[in-house]
Amino acid sequence: MKVDELPIDERIKRTIRGRGIEELYPPQAKALKTGVLGGKNLVLAIPTASGKTLVSEIVMVNKLLKEGGKAVYLVPLKALAEEKYREFREWESLGIRVAATTGDYDSTDEWLGKYDVIVATAEKFDSLMRHGPDWVRDVKLVVADEVHLIGSYDRGATLEMILSHLLGRAQILALSATVGNAEELAEWLDADLVVSDWRPVELRKGVFHLGTLFWEDGRVDRYPENWESLAVDAVKRGKQALVFVNTRRSAEKEAINLSSKVSRLLTKPERRALGELASDIEDNPTTEKLKKALKGGVAFHHAGLSRTERTLIEDAFRGGLIKVITATPTLAVGVNTPAFRVIIRDTKRYSGFGWTDIPVLEIQQMMGRAGRPKYDKFGEAIIVARTEEPRKLIERYIHGKPEKLFSMLANEQAFRSQVLALVTNFGVEDFRGLVSFLERTFYAHQRGDTASLEYKARGIVQFLVENEFIDIDLNDRFIALPFGRRTSQLYLDPLTAKKFRDAFPRLDENPNPFGVFQLIASTPDMATLTARRREMEDYLDLAYEFEDDLYSGIPYYEESSFQGFLGQVKTAKVLLDWINEVPEARICEAHNIDPGDLYRILELADWLMYSLIELYKLFEPKEDVLGYLRDLHLRLRHGVREELLGLVKLPNIGRKRARALYNAGFRTVEDIARAKPAELLKVEGIGAGILKSIYEHIGVETKLIEKKAGKKGTLEDFLK
Repeated sequence: MKVDELPIDERIKRTIRGRGIEELYPPQAKALKTGVLGGKNLVLAIPTASGKTLVSEIVMVNKLLKEGGKAVYLVPLKALAEEKYREFREWESLGIRVAATTGDYDSTDEWLGKYDVIVATAEKFDSLMRHGPDWVRDVKLVVADEVHLIGSYDRGATLEMILSHLLGRAQILALSATVGNAEELAEWLDADLVVSDWRPVELRKGVFHLGTLFWEDGRVDRYPENWESLAVDAVKRGKQALVFVNTRRSAEKEAINLSSKVSRLLTKPERRALGELASDIEDNPTTEKLKKALKGGVAFHHAGLSRTERTLIEDAFRGGLIKVITATPTLAVGVNTPAFRVIIRDTKRYSGFGWTDIPVLEIQQMMGRAGRPKYDKFGEAIIVARTEEPRKLIERYIHGKPEKLFSMLANEQAFRSQVLALVTNFGVEDFRGLVSFLERTFYAHQRGDTASLEYKARGIVQFLVENEFIDIDLNDRFIALPFGRRTSQLYLDPLTAKKFRDAFPRLDENPNPFGVFQLIASTPDMATLTARRREMEDYLDLAYEFEDDLYSGIPYYEESSFQGFLGQVKTAKVLLDWINEVPEARICEAHNIDPGDLYRILELADWLMYSLIELYKLFEPKEDVLGYLRDLHLRLRHGVREELLGLVKLPNIGRKRARALYNAGFRTVEDIARAKPAELLKVEGIGAGILKSIYEHIGVETKLIEKKAGKKGTLEDFLK
């Protein structure tokens, strides 16, 4: 189907042709021949790189130009939101305004009302709906990217509830590469269905065992016995490879191992560019390994790296500088990093239940990364047979069908939060109304009866009433209480809010950082660190040391919860070190964590600290305790001791610059206002731009002057 044949606005056709696209791929054409351009819902399940995003762009922009309103594009990851935002901004030439929003769960984000396309994570959009901004009523289309994540234990219920709310109110376009029961999903959404295995680049699949590569079509190739030869061979061909492994440490080990082999195949300019890339990365124990691997043209990618480091790796891989990435499955979800050859080293992983097979859906998502449109005529996805017979892996993962998606409203934590939101934020008036809404969910559609759902809902309502989140009047109508409404707006699990409220009497008696941090770490909303066996004695000693500061006792005789408690102590100690200005690298080394773990803990702790303060304000707060909590929150946000609180309130002043100013004798805002610019510019990290922003913030008049042509000058020449 030619682009010119599409029944859409001519300006959209012109933009698409400007990308060099004159003809649509077969699955794209099939999708756009359904009723989707006329407002019908659509489930589109086609392989990676087959053009799902372009279909969504055409549907979104055509609808907005014809009808107005807003389109929301839902993604599972912040990094994917940023990627889609950059892609969609091309449409601003047609007057379509594009925005992305991913953080701050306690905001209406009314500013989004000025935009037409809003890219958001599912969690962020769910929180926005709970706040009820006016612009949400103007949403006419929702695109659910990676819709198979509706079956994800931790985030599936959120996506399901968003779609349940919008069914019948907005058009829904659900996208995925792999859905085992796409027909069932389409039936629930009252949607047309397009399923295809067509790809723009042929995908060749095989299994490697001790030097023999068995292709699914019966061909056999020979290589050296070790699987690493597959990655090296790809680089020799002038191609790139992605290697998927099951743990972070494996990703690091294999990257360093492959680096020594790949480095021999690099050109001098590539070695020089890789050295410069490595020098841009901050030092810590994890990045020392990354830098070592990078110099040989290889990188590892996992959740222990910071978002900045992961983005740097992805960009350098897309640019062809990095030849091989060894990764945990985090890279298989959404972010655009295709390679000629995908090597899946592991098909098993360790969980709390022992070694388990990785689901077919996940392996096929990884395999789908093979083959780069415009660069490769075909791509190769190769599974390494380490313990199983090759033919078993071919049957299971290459010929096998992805697992069915199941509703995750069965997850009580997610269900608890969603039931509270329905009562406090979405106007569900009574139990009958609650069950009526839940009958619209994928859960009810799959089960075929609502008896189990009604039973679960009744138990949650009882918990919410007993703990004063909601009440029920004499006519059996729900009453949303302030505690419940605020809990839902803050996007908290009600159990987290209950833990906070139960701790308030102890908090009033003894406000202290370790007690607050352990309280935060004990909540289901916190991704608490794990105390390894060799660390447990040290963290138990620490718990004894701070026992009087804890808001709940040490669970001496509860073996099932004891290891979890020590993980909370570990998390609290990490946060305590952070506010005492222990350097990041030393925190990571001392507690055996990666930088990505630290940043994730800090981000969650910031949100939970804010939420703790907001809930505390509802219960006759003591002003001195409230002030203490606000100061502690500021220390947590910036990672500083108490004496730097005044300085970190200044723009662009974080923990390092604040400490440098303090040590140089500029300990208050008044000290800075009285100082000469030349004196301040001598402080490490304080440049002309930083100083100008500080002066503007504190009301000191400045004038930025131009340097005279041909005169070098110094930084202080910029300020008078």
